[in-house]
Amino acid sequence: MSREERIRVDRIKADRKSAVRLLAVILIGVFVLVGMRSYAAIIQHENNLLVEQNEYLQAEIDSLSTEIIEETKVTRIEEVATQKYGMVYPTAENCVNLGADEDKTQDLASVIRSEAYN
Repeated sequence: MSREERIRVDRIKADRKSAVRLLAVILIGVFVLVGMRSYAAIIQHENNLLVEQNEYLQAEIDSLSTEIIEETKVTRIEEVATQKYGMVYPTAENCVNLGADEDKTQDLASVIRSEAYN
């Protein structure tokens, strides 16, 4: 084999090696892209699940906030206090005077009123 033929054969081998290397790099690139795409799909699925959970929790928070507002209204507190716990508004009959020399027939409101205007 002549020198020119060896050079040509070596070039053909080098071209084949380059083609194989280029093909390997392209295949690796394709596999990396496919892997990244599948990973992105997994992340998107997890994100969708978290968004659904967040919406559910936000609806529950809104419901509880509304319930708190309803339960802390003065009328509701008064209703529970009087019906469930038997509380009543103070009157002269159900008040206890602590002073021995005070008039026992006056209620607190009239005592305060008389002291405020005298």
